[in-house]
Amino acid sequence: MDLKEAYKVAMQGEIEGRELYAAAAEKVSDAKAKKVFSNLSKEENLHFEHLQKLAQSHFEGKPVVIPQLAKIESFGDAESPIFTREFKDFVKGRHFEMATLSIGVKLELESSKFYREMAESTEDKPLKDFFRYLAEWEDGHYQALKQQIGFLQEHYELQNSLFRF
Repeated sequence: MDLKEAYKVAMQGEIEGRELYAAAAEKVSDAKAKKVFSNLSKEENLHFEHLQKLAQSHFEGKPVVIPQLAKIESFGDAESPIFTREFKDFVKGRHFEMATLSIGVKLELESSKFYREMAESTEDKPLKDFFRYLAEWEDGHYQALKQQIGFLQEHYELQNSLFRF
């Protein structure tokens, strides 16, 4: 994959994440989840904007200036990083929320992997460092989503009779 195609793939991934999390923020009723999903959407949009500027500079032959990204948004307590603890008691029928977590895990894992591959494929040190930073950022999202699924999964399966068979 050439660098032009890589930028397109990366930007498309950020758009997909932004839209997924924005839709989740609008639909969920849990206040903590609404805030976290909204912040995730904003972070994905920020990645998109930085990638867009980086690609434009790169392909116009201008010096590539790697943007400074803010620290990763904290996901709160370790036990339930996205939803409130009370959400666990009302997980029955919360298929949208669980699907969002599941899709988000896959999206973040693929994004992290992609950015690591991009870092390895370039010799430009600032660009390499930027892609590594994005990979770490996406890995942080992945870990929080994965941890949240682990916190909810058993209750979700029990309350939705997924163990009946």
